[in-house]
Amino acid sequence: MTTVTPLIKSVTVPADPGRAFALFTAHMAAWWPLATHSVGEEAATGVTLDGRVGGRIVETVADGRSNTWGTVTDWDPPHRVAFTWHPGHGEEHATHVEVRFFADGRKTRVELVHTGWERHPRAGEARTGYDTGWDLVLCEYVRHAQK
Repeated sequence: MTTVTPLIKSVTVPADPGRAFALFTAHMAAWWPLATHSVGEEAATGVTLDGRVGGRIVETVADGRSNTWGTVTDWDPPHRVAFTWHPGHGEEHATHVEVRFFADGRKTRVELVHTGWERHPRAGEARTGYDTGWDLVLCEYVRHAQK
């Protein structure tokens, strides 16, 4: 099996770690760009992250359907959240995302590490797509945190 390099992204938000963590998890629907970065795209109406180990990340669609994006594997507010990640794919193809929150004066540095690409059916292509995809998603997160 070929190993695919982890994807690492880092942004800084103008918030303390508690607020940064809550915004990323409990308020994901407020900033996540559903129209472009979801399974349902334009028909997507929301996304929730159930804040507990075993909690699911679920997208809702206008027609009532839902899509599970992943399952929380680690819950340590306000320091760390980790989850499996498989939007549009079965759990057997899940990658893994870990997000850490580091106090940086009056701001928080948020580091996202996306691994487990070997389980994805199109590992190299998926990693390349997520490299720019996470940039856009995290840009929306930062923009919302600035409000």
